[in-house]
Amino acid sequence: MSLFLISLSVCLFALVAGFAVRKQKLIQAAPSLVWFALMTLPFIFEWRFFPSSPRSSQSIGLLLISTALAAGDFFAIRIKGSVSETNIKLDRSYSGLIYLGTALVVVIPIIHYQLSDSIPILDQYFGGFNPNQVSTERENFIKLLDVPYLVKVLFNWVTAIFGPIIIIWFYLMKRFLFAILLLFWVAFYALSSSADAPIIILCWALLFALVYAIHKNRNLSNYLTMGIATALIAVIVSGIWLANAAVATQSDCGVKAQSGFTPGDVMRSCSTENQIFINPLVNRLGYRVFLTPVEVSNHWYDYFDGTPSEKRKLLDVFERENSKQASNKVGIWAYSERFPQSYGQTISANGSIDADAYSLGGIFGAFIVALLLLLIRIFISISLANELLLSRILEGIALGQLAFLPITAPLQAILLPQGLGLILFLLLVLRGKGLWAALKSKVS
Repeated sequence: MSLFLISLSVCLFALVAGFAVRKQKLIQAAPSLVWFALMTLPFIFEWRFFPSSPRSSQSIGLLLISTALAAGDFFAIRIKGSVSETNIKLDRSYSGLIYLGTALVVVIPIIHYQLSDSIPILDQYFGGFNPNQVSTERENFIKLLDVPYLVKVLFNWVTAIFGPIIIIWFYLMKRFLFAILLLFWVAFYALSSSADAPIIILCWALLFALVYAIHKNRNLSNYLTMGIATALIAVIVSGIWLANAAVATQSDCGVKAQSGFTPGDVMRSCSTENQIFINPLVNRLGYRVFLTPVEVSNHWYDYFDGTPSEKRKLLDVFERENSKQASNKVGIWAYSERFPQSYGQTISANGSIDADAYSLGGIFGAFIVALLLLLIRIFISISLANELLLSRILEGIALGQLAFLPITAPLQAILLPQGLGLILFLLLVLRGKGLWAALKSKVS
């Protein structure tokens, strides 16, 4: 049954990809492409390592999200021209918002540095700190910093929203010095925690925003999509290569999994002398990007539908205490208790968008989240004949978030900490009058 359901996911992706290629609108299929490469394919590859009960539930969750993304991408491909075919209006009346964003991008990191005792990336490379010390500093810099939750949200928005918008804006205004200085400042802030996610999110947002803003180059969006596809192929090859090497050396590492094992379990069980190492790039891409996200999500399905079979309430999504958050509970159960030498008690094992939805409402919860995801995908694709430049930048960032974040973040985290909710609100404000006028004309 699991393989049949996941085969439907593959078919949906094939249909959308073929349609996108035929219409020469590859960028619109980016959410389906990334989900297929980093969730569907890894699930097929690791299917034999997962317990049967959570595996069945996970295959349904994956199919629901695949359907939502495929339907949304198909809709976008049908209604939208290429990124170059819409007239883009440069409205300087929004320059005040840009300068406000610039002030926020400069001031917020300074406040963050003042509140934090250190900058982990500097201690890692210039302070002689070992990996465990850097990991502790990283948690103190981000997760455990004693500030209100909404302040931490603002910290995220610098790299996810404000930074990309103002950098692209100043670049297009040909104020290159400002754009370069802000790029270096925001990039350093994204790297400050020594975590990978902030700098990846920043670069991803910049690429998608640039593609949507530079509308004169007809093939730029297709070039970006082909670049993403090439990178994903490298991830897939690295993951399969690394996983096969791990399975082949299982007996040498003495796997400590309670029942069965995954290639990741083998790598976590290896001693320093028996570490599985191909090269730094393959190990990082294969383990962190290909093998781990779908495995973590499988643990979520197992935790909330197997043993201990804990149930979450909807209000639990607002829980801010780390020890009470689902990601910490799953992380301790699936990783810290089994591999104490590698993980601490403040671990955050973030599940994919379907796994988090399943933990809140089972299959029905996953269905509701998939439906909301479809509506969001459709909303960001509805544009006007004379589009504002700021709207196109926001649309590009939103599309990039839908293509990347569902793999490792729940819907509520995408909407608030990562700022998609703010982007949707700004798009509604910028496009509201035009959408209302278009709706009234169609009704008439």
